[in-house]
Amino acid sequence: MEENKNRRFRNHISIVAEQVGGGIVAIGAVLLVNLLQEADELSGEDLSAVTGRGSLIMAVILLFLAAGIVNRIFVWAKTYISIEENAVVIERGTMNKKKNTIGIRNISNINLEQNLFEMLLGTCKVKMDTNSRSTADSTDVKIVLKKADAERFKQEITRKMQAAERAAAVQSGMAAENEQKENAASVCGAAREAGPYAAQEEEAYDFHAEFGDVFQHGLFSINIFSMIILILGIAGAVVTAVRILGQPDLMTSVLSAAAGAVAAGAVFLSALWDTVKDFIRYYDFRAKRRGERIFIRYGFLKKVEYTIPVDKIQALKVRQSLVARLFGRYMAEIVNVGMGDDKDERNSFLVLYSTKEQLRERLALLLPEFAETVELETERMPGSAWAAWISPLAVCCAAAAACGGVCAELWPQYAAFIWIGACVFLLLVLTGMLLKYRTDGIGADKNFLKLCHGYFGRNYISVRYRNIQYAEFRQSFIARACGIQKGEIHLLASSADAAHNIPYFKGDAAEKIRRGMLERS
Repeated sequence: MEENKNRRFRNHISIVAEQVGGGIVAIGAVLLVNLLQEADELSGEDLSAVTGRGSLIMAVILLFLAAGIVNRIFVWAKTYISIEENAVVIERGTMNKKKNTIGIRNISNINLEQNLFEMLLGTCKVKMDTNSRSTADSTDVKIVLKKADAERFKQEITRKMQAAERAAAVQSGMAAENEQKENAASVCGAAREAGPYAAQEEEAYDFHAEFGDVFQHGLFSINIFSMIILILGIAGAVVTAVRILGQPDLMTSVLSAAAGAVAAGAVFLSALWDTVKDFIRYYDFRAKRRGERIFIRYGFLKKVEYTIPVDKIQALKVRQSLVARLFGRYMAEIVNVGMGDDKDERNSFLVLYSTKEQLRERLALLLPEFAETVELETERMPGSAWAAWISPLAVCCAAAAACGGVCAELWPQYAAFIWIGACVFLLLVLTGMLLKYRTDGIGADKNFLKLCHGYFGRNYISVRYRNIQYAEFRQSFIARACGIQKGEIHLLASSADAAHNIPYFKGDAAEKIRRGMLERS
């Protein structure tokens, strides 16, 4: 791609393969499972299982797949992107013509991503997000280009974003000092903002994770429940293998069990990936702060680079898994306008698992605006919260008793097991309430609200009062009598991070939140 400015261009043709690749894999999996389910017929040297109606179904599926591929190619050929003076324009000239214009000033993030398929082809995905709540659950623009072209595209958009910010600062009457700082940052950072694979290599990052850091992060990120599923899956596979090897007709037994093995294998692989993903995902993790932007890059099978304007950061999240909570380790993420839209972006990591002192030091380098929140303590819910929980607990007990009674009446031979199950359910509910009581809390000072939630692990979120879009507080008649209340705050973020519950609290936290929201600049 040559100079982007005022020139229309298309996505790289490989975007078609990315869009239909998932469908091809899904169809292949369905056909494989159906074939394995007919293993008995196939083992009898009879291929009728793959003829007749089966062939017709396969032909229809392949016809729909071909139509989908043709449609995607047609859409690709008729879709053009162009950079204008103050906007990115995307035109689609298919049967229903469509033209989207995204103002440069409204772009909150422009990031690069490169999965394994794109690495093989030498392409790269550009992802742009805007400040709009209406598109909070999807990346607004995804463009696939050759890697060098993607870097130049990002550089051009970043330069225009900086120019728009300087113009807005001047119009709002801000001091010339800000403009001078931005100009200096623009000159010094123009080359390094070109992309994650070229100029940025010339400058050291504030934090570059070694193998030991990533390995430690992976250990503390392990999901205990996924680990249990993984262990049970391995045990189940061993038991199944022993049974199959003991059958007289070994080949027939293997083929008959293959379909079930595919489904079980999917669960097993999912649990395995959930256990080891953080060892791989954050390979070569790097982060740095330059001016009013944070640069983050990492990845092995998928390389990503985020350029995050600090003024778009709405909140800081600090997490502890169960293992990390036991060993006193913490990791930090950010809640950012625009980011978090896609599932892969919902973990916008800033600091990998580390000690509290290391967390404080790294936040001081990367996000000093939130560094003080590390020391802000949260106060556990008051004991009177148990009184407020009486009503929902009573409803839960009544529902369990009613369900148990109906099921015991319908299946009297299993009445003992049914009532044991109901008791176990209530025990789990009470255990969850106890864990929640011991974990949830709230902290508030003159600048920040800090909330803590969790059961086995802990999740903290710290937010400036001025970034709260709106807050609501609630009291049941029992809570009012006990002098406690709870509530909810809402942020300008994706739906996963937009709403956050405030656990039961006493004191003047509600007044601090209201006053802080009113005084925000």
